[in-house]
Amino acid sequence: MIPVARPREGDDSNGDPGEREGLPAGFRISPVTEDDVRALNRLVNDPEVARFLDLAPPVPLDRTLDFLRYIREQEGAWWALRVDGAVAGSVGLIPADPSSRLGHTASLFVYLDSAWWGRGLAGRGIRAMVDEAARRGLVRLEVLVVAGNQRSLHLFAGCGFEQEGVRRAGFRTDDGYLDLVQLARILR
Repeated sequence: MIPVARPREGDDSNGDPGEREGLPAGFRISPVTEDDVRALNRLVNDPEVARFLDLAPPVPLDRTLDFLRYIREQEGAWWALRVDGAVAGSVGLIPADPSSRLGHTASLFVYLDSAWWGRGLAGRGIRAMVDEAARRGLVRLEVLVVAGNQRSLHLFAGCGFEQEGVRRAGFRTDDGYLDLVQLARILR
């Protein structure tokens, strides 16, 4: 079994997206590998984590592995957020077709074990992925957040993303539909 990272006692980070202090000493960001897929699959199947994800559990392990292959084929990026070597979450970049007129854009995503929410890991991961997007010459990053997910809206705003619009009834739940808030960050 691949471990999912859990916070240590005394980790009292306040979760501010701009925070530079308070991250666990063993925090690292590195590319997702096949060895990480099982732990990441467990996270996307965790009801608390999956509540605002576009994937509806149960998500088969093969689908998570297929997503890793897809990211690689599309020349995207998928990085694990690790604490002491164990997966605590991930952040990723899905580029648009570079041969299209949207080739300067990419979608960004992040998800994190709920035990680590509010501790600065997701913000650090997003900032690292923004830097990667800029290094690749991308101009625009986009993200969709389910309306009502105030934690994520605050997180992305703290990382320089601005709200551009709303996709009404864009997210299906067991009880109906919720709006999606579209945010973007221009990198030039």
